[in-house]
Amino acid sequence: MADPQLLMSVWRSVTRDPVAFRAHFTVPAIIWEAPLRTEADAPSWEMTHNGERVTRPSPGEALIYRVEKATGASNPFPMGVTLGRVDSNDLVLDDASVSRFHAWLQFDERTRQWSLTDAESRNGTWVNGQKCEPRKRTPLADGADIRLGDATLRFLLADALVNWVQTRVQASNR
Repeated sequence: MADPQLLMSVWRSVTRDPVAFRAHFTVPAIIWEAPLRTEADAPSWEMTHNGERVTRPSPGEALIYRVEKATGASNPFPMGVTLGRVDSNDLVLDDASVSRFHAWLQFDERTRQWSLTDAESRNGTWVNGQKCEPRKRTPLADGADIRLGDATLRFLLADALVNWVQTRVQASNR
């Protein structure tokens, strides 16, 4: 696992310049954000690298995952970007309600559309409040809300991520 301070430094450097950030973030992102419990919980965020084990976000935190295959991972699943609780997934979500291999994301070059497929997970997968049928592709629109077990996520294309970051930076500067 990379040093979280280094990740925060990278995050700060790219959020100062939206053009540089957009050049750095060319793929969609999955945002895992924990809601605030009290007003005393200060918002913060951390950029993650795919395949790294991170803890569940604390109240006010947001973890950002690049939607891409992890390099050097022992993931034998070639059909898409995997999400799950164990280290062999491309995006690791450390939450007991998330299955070891919960779901996968896939980009269709022909239709230029992202989709999410539930891998027959124990606690289910939802997109925008609708339960996904196991092993059936569910189209993902920019800004889609995703739930894997109890983990609530958001799918953002690169341009929407820039807007999300700018909103977060402005809110944290108040």
